[in-house]
Amino acid sequence: MFSSYLKMERSQSVKKDGTKSKTPRYVVTAQAGYFKPLQAIKNAKEEIVMFWIGNEKGNNSSKSETRLQCRDSINFSSIYFDDLKIGEMLIGYGEPPAEKLLKPKMDKKTGEEIERQNPFYENGGDGYLFILAFDKEAVSDYEASLPKTIEILVVPKGRQLIRGYAAKLADGQLNEALNELRKQAK
Repeated sequence: MFSSYLKMERSQSVKKDGTKSKTPRYVVTAQAGYFKPLQAIKNAKEEIVMFWIGNEKGNNSSKSETRLQCRDSINFSSIYFDDLKIGEMLIGYGEPPAEKLLKPKMDKKTGEEIERQNPFYENGGDGYLFILAFDKEAVSDYEASLPKTIEILVVPKGRQLIRGYAAKLADGQLNEALNELRKQAK
């Protein structure tokens, strides 16, 4: 049913000048299963880090409220919500970017554009489920609006039916598989 499970926790990032970043940062703290594209987005510390980008910073034509972005500005997924919940946790869904090539990157030394392959291209038919838990003891409205943790479930070849999987997750039909992955996650 699921090929991979990730649990990410919010972790404040600090810029090189010592100031705190305003973009919410999430680091994978537990993982089960395997999803090959994740190898391409690891940082120098071998961590998987993603950033919570609200639509106010993103594409105005997007129907999603937010997206997760990886290193080198690689979009992991837009996140869509249909008001589905597990208790207090919000359920979202999305999919990998389907384009073969990413936007070119500028080489800082030569000033030339570098063509970049999309690490998620071969998995473009997959779907993602997101489980977002919020901090009830947040000290500000802004902090309360951000997930404290994000769990990601990868559904192989599930892109076309991902909304149905989200509904099944909310109905409790996937609890057994979810709990098993949570137990396996390291």
